[in-house]
Amino acid sequence: MKKGFFILVLVSILLSFASASMGKPIAEEFRNKDYDYSSVKTVLLMPVMYEITIPTSEPFLDDSVQQKWKELTSQAKSGFNFIVKTPEQIIERDSFVKGTDPTEKLDRDKIAEKALSLCPEYTDAIMTATITKCEYTSIHHPQELVWETRYEDRSVYIDGKWQTRSVPIRYQNIKPAWDEIFALGAVRLELRNSKDNTLIYGVNVTANTSEDLFTALPTLTKHISNIIENTVKRIPRK
Repeated sequence: MKKGFFILVLVSILLSFASASMGKPIAEEFRNKDYDYSSVKTVLLMPVMYEITIPTSEPFLDDSVQQKWKELTSQAKSGFNFIVKTPEQIIERDSFVKGTDPTEKLDRDKIAEKALSLCPEYTDAIMTATITKCEYTSIHHPQELVWETRYEDRSVYIDGKWQTRSVPIRYQNIKPAWDEIFALGAVRLELRNSKDNTLIYGVNVTANTSEDLFTALPTLTKHISNIIENTVKRIPRK
């Protein structure tokens, strides 16, 4: 009886820690009700962009995030009702239509920029993902006096006789000061008409994750990759 109750209390404590540190992503979504979503047949997929400076502690963040973005939005995995086109494919298509050959080698940003200028001719919409928050932060919890409970076997008088029972004993304890560290991340995704830049669909996803009793604090690279995945899964399929 005492052992079972102790396990129940322990599980409750662990769950409370987990629920506090594993906050669900918060999403703010917009869908243009005046736009026929089914009319989107082809979409230019732009590389992930940044409104922040990538922390020096995460040298492989961009490579990992770009790869995750490509995998999640690939035709095979995404389940989109429209065809996804990469910047390279748009440029290749333009060269084929115009009967020209590429005359220069471009880096990723220049390729994306050129494809963006060509996409009104070859796509219905443009899909972008922008990282707007990527950092660690902490909340300082000062020392405090808290009430806690322990259980002791005591003799109690029940039904005319003394019996041993597990009895709750309330006592005060000092909880030391501590710093709770969080990984913060936010991603903004937009699907816009390639002809006039009308916003068709948009979502901002924010997530704060701290270390808990089961899982260590994630790296910012892992944290942003997880948010990218959560964001892509929210894109309407029809």
